This record gives sequence, structure tokens and C-alpha cells, in this order.
Amino acid sequence: MADVEGSCHCGAIKVRVIGGFGEKAKAGVCHCKQCQVLAGSLFSYLGFVKRENVKVLQGEPKGYKQPLSAAQSGKPITRYFCGDCGTPLWAAADSAPDTYSIKLAMFGNNLPPAMEIYWKYAQTWEKPMVPSEALFDRWYET
Repeated sequence: MADVEGSCHCGAIKVRVIGGFGEKAKAGVCHCKQCQVLAGSLFSYLGFVKRENVKVLQGEPKGYKQPLSAAQSGKPITRYFCGDCGTPLWAAADSAPDTYSIKLAMFGNNLPPAMEIYWKYAQTWEKPMVPSEALFDRWYET
């Protein structure tokens, strides 16, 4: 599988995912309150990749250690972003020490959704993008 590269909005941060996302890769949609605020949207569109496969080619992402009181998972999370333009890049959750939840907008948002997590925080007028068995009210263990 070929590597994929993406960047933040201003181009200061460039990232490579070694091996890409895989032929059968699917996206996760997170509706938690933090993702809504930090994405400035109804949800975050995420790919789940091994941390060892994410390489920063250019720039230095800034990290924001989210307070435990703000994490709906109850676990520590560090969120990385571009310090110049503010583009969210990925989240590193202590509960998933080998995985990054990487923002797919950097790579064109071309993976179909496979699951929606924290669905209970979705707006009442939102329609699911996945079948009901792929809706979860909490974190889905990848």
C-alpha cells in the first residue's frame, strides 16, 4: 500500500502516513463535545493509524493536553494542531497508546465512514451515515 501525504491548511505542517490507510480502511465519525468544538463542526472525521506510521515531514505540531474534566472518555488526550493556522492534525489518547486518531481532511476526506462514536451527543436532527449497529454512544475500541 502506498504512503499518503497531507498538510495543514497553511502548509506549515506536512505529514506522511506510511503504508497509507489500507485497502479496506474506513473512517470514524466522532460526535463528542470536544470534537465538535475543536473541529468547529458537528463532528470530527477520523482515520485510525498506528502512531509509528505517522511521520511529520515538515514543521512542528503543537500539542494541547486536554484536561481530564473535559474528556468524555475520562482518559487523558493530547490533541495536535498547526500553531500557525490552527488546523487540527490528530489526537493521541492514553487509552489507545499505539493509535492516532488522525484528521482525514488533511488527506482529502476520501474514506467512507464505518462507525460513529459518541452518537448520543449528535444533534437530534442529524441523520446517521452508518447502519444503526455501527453507532456507539462511547469510544469504540479499534
